Amino acid sequence: MPARQVKGNVSAQDKILYVANKLGLSSLKYMQATTRVVYDQILTASTNHTLFEGCSQRAFPNTNLSDNQFQVDEALLVEKIAFYEPNDDGISFSSGENYKFDLIIGNKTVIKDAVMMKGGEQAFSTDGSASSLTYTLEGVGILIPPQVEFKVNVKPFDSTYTGIEERVGCYLYGTGVLLNFNTSI
Repeated sequence: MPARQVKGNVSAQDKILYVANKLGLSSLKYMQATTRVVYDQILTASTNHTLFEGCSQRAFPNTNLSDNQFQVDEALLVEKIAFYEPNDDGISFSSGENYKFDLIIGNKTVIKDAVMMKGGEQAFSTDGSASSLTYTLEGVGILIPPQVEFKVNVKPFDSTYTGIEERVGCYLYGTGVLLNFNTSI
């Protein structure tokens, strides 16, 4: 029997509903769709940062999350990942340096040893400008389901390079799902 061919493009909504169905999250289809950006930054010295993990111990403006997992009936389909280097105040920032990173959802590494190079043009990556360190996921993206912890491990691209010893921040951007009570509160 020949493989079934899918015609047309798969939308973000299709991917969210497909994964939700596979995970048994039947109520996700009734929730509110949105564009969502979550971020976290660490201002302490290190050559290996784990972002989003432990974000509950950081406050705004260093993060916009209270935990590194979404609530019931919330999810994020990650379509872009961006890195930046916060300044001393933790608010203003520059485009950062050259990084190697992993995206981990639950106990699975879903992106491993991806490289971000300032001004570089890698697979699935930046627009090539010196001010952009945005990693664009080709296709539909990667879903972070509700109540599953996620984190991003990031380190210098070159082990002899010490450019991110002080601080680094990360944005996860994409289509989100928010809790929808279908009533006025």
